[in-house]
Amino acid sequence: MVDGVASIPIGLFYGTRRTIEDVGLLGKDVQKANFAENKRIWELMKAAFENREILMSVITIVVSESLDRLPESTIKKLQYHLELRGIAFTTGVITKKTIKDIVVNKIGPRTVARVISKQAANRVVSAALLPVSIQGTIEQASNSSKRLRRINPRLWRKLADRNVDLLYGFVEDDLAPFVALACVIDGNDPQSRAAFAKFESYLK
Repeated sequence: MVDGVASIPIGLFYGTRRTIEDVGLLGKDVQKANFAENKRIWELMKAAFENREILMSVITIVVSESLDRLPESTIKKLQYHLELRGIAFTTGVITKKTIKDIVVNKIGPRTVARVISKQAANRVVSAALLPVSIQGTIEQASNSSKRLRRINPRLWRKLADRNVDLLYGFVEDDLAPFVALACVIDGNDPQSRAAFAKFESYLK
């Protein structure tokens, strides 16, 4: 089943809930906040699907936030790991920017293409329910932004400062490992240190 088609029932559920909020059944404050958010998300969606570089910027920010915070010892292990896969470095020394560029160039275009095709599938399958479908997409984007803000406020702020936090939901599944890595790097508890040690072990 096409991914976009499979997500339609979930989108309709969120769309119905968002519609109930928008008509004011849950209070004027919720309604007012939703109207402002609806306008921002809709404008971002239109801009992102007309200019794929906007979605690429979200991917770049998330990947950079996790990889830029890696210690030098892990960078060296990454270099060794990449060299084993046949990737040569002309300078002989890998930098964090090099890693970021490799990762973004590898997953970025594929992720953006998947997002575009998924949204196209949603539009075709749910044409008869377009208003509710759009509301569902908006609600999911809002929820993803709020979830990221709770999980990683630092990363959310970087996206919000560039007014692209509400696009994070479109690439959330693809970027989840990088968000998790950034959280592990920031954590000082034994569980976080153990998780980071496990990540490093994959590079040996």
